[in-house]
Amino acid sequence: MNRKIELAAYAPRYEQVTLDRIARFWGFHGGLVGVQEEDACCVREDLTCWTGEGHCLYVILEDGTDVGFVHLYRAGPIVMELADLFVDECRRGRGIATAAISLAEAEAKATPGVEAMILQVVTRNERALRLYHHLGYDTMSTVTLRKEFGKNRRDQQAQFLGLPFHI
Repeated sequence: MNRKIELAAYAPRYEQVTLDRIARFWGFHGGLVGVQEEDACCVREDLTCWTGEGHCLYVILEDGTDVGFVHLYRAGPIVMELADLFVDECRRGRGIATAAISLAEAEAKATPGVEAMILQVVTRNERALRLYHHLGYDTMSTVTLRKEFGKNRRDQQAQFLGLPFHI
């Protein structure tokens, strides 16, 4: 099947579906550790931020139908960050994210001065880790560490440089 995947600049006509997707995006991440991460007001704030100066929000189109989003921003003088990526659950596993990342990389490469694309991924999101690694994201540049102020719901551990970390 020959499908056409495109990135379209976010426009107000995509507002409600994008707000719903952002809520599901954060809900998925919270679900990895059994908590609810975001509420409706934060989702709207995210959309406002992601469409602000220095950010590029794209709607992923599959044969003209919007099926997800990609959020990019300039993380430094030579680096673009693929900050957020979401494909509707019913459309996953069909190469849409792979195509969207390739298109996002083309956008980054076309930006004067940008020499690299970075991304962050939750360590428990193994499916995303495997996808990103398959697409060539194999250089560890920075590590984000997190300190839980309440109960740590992360029941898995991994070793990095001989140190144990919750994931």
